[in-house]
Amino acid sequence: MAGAAGSQVEHLSFWAPKSGWSAVFAPNMIRSLLVALPQLAFLATALATGQEPAYRLHLTEEVGQISSYRLVFDLEMRAEYTGGGELSSATRQFMAALSEGMRVRTAVEYDERLVAVEEDGVRTFDVRWHDYKFQGLIGGEEIPEPPGRAEATRDLLAASAARVKTTPSGRTIEVEYSNPQVETFVRQFEQAGMPTYLPETAVAVGDSWTSRASFPLGAGAGAGTMELDLVHTFTELRQGPDGPIVVIEIAGSYSQLQGLEDVGIGAPLHMDARLTGVSLFDITWGRFVGGDFQLDMFALSASEEVEIQLTGHANGKLELLSGS
Repeated sequence: MAGAAGSQVEHLSFWAPKSGWSAVFAPNMIRSLLVALPQLAFLATALATGQEPAYRLHLTEEVGQISSYRLVFDLEMRAEYTGGGELSSATRQFMAALSEGMRVRTAVEYDERLVAVEEDGVRTFDVRWHDYKFQGLIGGEEIPEPPGRAEATRDLLAASAARVKTTPSGRTIEVEYSNPQVETFVRQFEQAGMPTYLPETAVAVGDSWTSRASFPLGAGAGAGTMELDLVHTFTELRQGPDGPIVVIEIAGSYSQLQGLEDVGIGAPLHMDARLTGVSLFDITWGRFVGGDFQLDMFALSASEEVEIQLTGHANGKLELLSGS
């Protein structure tokens, strides 16, 4: 097999332009062609039989591949309460702040490097963070961070790393952090990231699969989460700069009566939420190259004395900055 692959590379290199840039671009072009050949053969067979071609979507197996991302998470919340009932001092303070409207933006940049692929397909990635930004507004006025907190957070992230094991479809199996102090903080980004998992079997345009995802209910490190049942649908195959891009639409909803002490109200709330979004997956390179989602939330708590309404909207955006 090695000899056959080598002969293909030599043949393709013969046709590459004999110039300086060919040494840079020809290897990437050849690699893309070799990776795409099985998909092209299957596509030809499917077209001949009149069937939609199916694709096996999985994360890269190329040890050493690096992907650099930017993740931005925006959260807006507003609360209203009516009635003459007594509220605890903590709840009253929380409601007063939210009645003016709260907006929080968190942005982080990080690298993922594949370091190992086991026989059963489990991937091991090293993850490192190298930038962090936070901005908060209440009633249009900036929420001041304690002096030095942003710098300390960036230093903590830059000095930390995580080793993440996933299935070929991207489901996390195990995470080990180099610094325990960073674990709680980083999990917010994991929950606020793109809620997309790849299917376990080959799929064609129009096929769907399901998963569950967690979303933070607040901006603090101690914020609770809610679990959404999501449906992913392979809606389109686009041509990207390095090969085919799978467009995956995401949709899900949530409705449950629960106590939301985690967000500071301390009273049972009936919460409804709906999520929509799109994720983009590069077949050739075996990685996500972008995506965004929107999450709308409404919560109501009513008694004889007081009624509390919470509305919220969240946006998440993932961008591939560079890859190798």
